[in-house]
Amino acid sequence: MKKKLLDTIGVRVMPFAAFWIIRCLAATMRFSFVNSEWVRERARNGQNSIYAFWHGRLMMMPFSYEGPGVTILVSGSRDGELVSRTVARFGIASVRGSTSRGWMQGLKGILRSVRSGRDIAITPDGPKGPRFRAQMGAVQVARATGLPIVPMSFGASKKKPFQAGTPSSCRCRFPAGSSYTASLLA
Repeated sequence: MKKKLLDTIGVRVMPFAAFWIIRCLAATMRFSFVNSEWVRERARNGQNSIYAFWHGRLMMMPFSYEGPGVTILVSGSRDGELVSRTVARFGIASVRGSTSRGWMQGLKGILRSVRSGRDIAITPDGPKGPRFRAQMGAVQVARATGLPIVPMSFGASKKKPFQAGTPSSCRCRFPAGSSYTASLLA
């Protein structure tokens, strides 16, 4: 009973705290976007995309998106619930499902989001890894939707640090790679 109560409190409090920690970190950063002109042009023309980034790069991704709306595919696990509730505070919708839990439900949710004019975000290394090794999920979604996959990343460097470990005036880069269309992968 006590563990269940702590889990319930954690699921409600942790996303709120994570949202404000991420916002405070972002306030100390200067953002720059690399290789993203064609992605922005697609968004201006009302063309959807699939954004793919590694699990380890998730934290600052809400600041990289500039479009009509995005839906992220999130694991059906407890950690997925925390991510889902945190990104909701940034205005990002989520669909639950992964290779190990509810893949078909996740795919149906993604297809509904695409039909409603939203972009899709996926972490291609899957909830169980291996880390930085793409699984077939993003390719399957690209095949099903006909949308291009836009690989994205996030990196930060600190200029003139005050003290080791203190975030002060970080420079952040969001490089968007070349697009891979579903027709090329078919």
